[in-house]
Amino acid sequence: MPSPRPKDLSLYVHIPFCRTICVYCGFLTYANREHLIDAYIRSLSSEISVKAEKHAKSRVVSIYFGGGTPSLLEAQKIEEIMDAIRKNFSLDDNAEVTIECNPESVTGEKLEKYNKSGVNRISLGVQSLEEKTLWRVGRPHRKIDVIKALTLIKNTGFKNFGSDFIMGLPFQTLSSFKKDVLRILAFRPPHLSSYFLSYDTKKIDLIAGDCPVEDEQLKMYDWLADILKKKGYNHYEVSNFALPGVECRHNLRYWHQQEYLGLGLGAHSFINDICTVNEENLEKYIKDPAGNPETFTLDKELKKLDYIMLMLRTSGGIKLKEYKKRYEDISDLKAKAAPYLSSGLLKNDGNRLYATDKGFLLLDRITKDLF
Repeated sequence: MPSPRPKDLSLYVHIPFCRTICVYCGFLTYANREHLIDAYIRSLSSEISVKAEKHAKSRVVSIYFGGGTPSLLEAQKIEEIMDAIRKNFSLDDNAEVTIECNPESVTGEKLEKYNKSGVNRISLGVQSLEEKTLWRVGRPHRKIDVIKALTLIKNTGFKNFGSDFIMGLPFQTLSSFKKDVLRILAFRPPHLSSYFLSYDTKKIDLIAGDCPVEDEQLKMYDWLADILKKKGYNHYEVSNFALPGVECRHNLRYWHQQEYLGLGLGAHSFINDICTVNEENLEKYIKDPAGNPETFTLDKELKKLDYIMLMLRTSGGIKLKEYKKRYEDISDLKAKAAPYLSSGLLKNDGNRLYATDKGFLLLDRITKDLF
């Protein structure tokens, strides 16, 4: 009898260091703590070794270095982490390995070393190309850094890379947003992400008065969805667009409720319907990286809510046969969806229930009502 196929697993690796902290940032990250990087990498490697023991029968199909600013680290540190992962986990030959980079910290030497270590996907945090906007929110790069970084990425041979934007930043207008996006599209990035500015972060009041009104932000979204569709990009998730075949496999696993293991400060995991959150104090994590993470189990109702919310974020939507098999109450779902079908925010093609581009803008309300 053939041996059973190993379970697929994704790894998220958190690098909590930044050159500066952007005004709008709500992530777990620190500036001016570079003196702790070496100790952090040692602790991270220890955590990798300890947690790998529980996943000896799993096959790692994607790795995502997020932050923070992973590219702030010397490339050798990324190589060390990749070596620790290879030593302790079974890494699939075709694994997608992504690293988030800030434009000012991208160099040709780093990119070449990333490539050799197994990184095959770059996610570049552009956010804006407007100098006064970048300055106002505390971004450490300038427009010229973005252009240089994208040129280096293409010249180094990375075929899979993406750029991130934010809609609603200070001094941003529909006109300036169009100009920024079209400048980036000249590099034909296989992937683009665009997020609305979050207003629930600690320092948002410092810049809110300089930000465009909601109607202007919605116009940016409508224009972006339209122009990217015309240029051959699939709007495969509410905030993400990709050329066919290069959707971010790692993030798709999140949205499809597939298992992932979080490594590093404050990293989240989802294994066997149990969610865990690592230690969020940097010094405590360094002293005891495996620690005692917070845990909670998704019961059937919470998992159902997650399923509705996450699947509606994707262009694939809710697969009706799968939903019926999981939760049975398909008639109730269809009845609750009826008003949104009538208004054009949702569509039902007989096999799936999915959000339109306009429906993507109201997913919180739609999810609540469907649940």
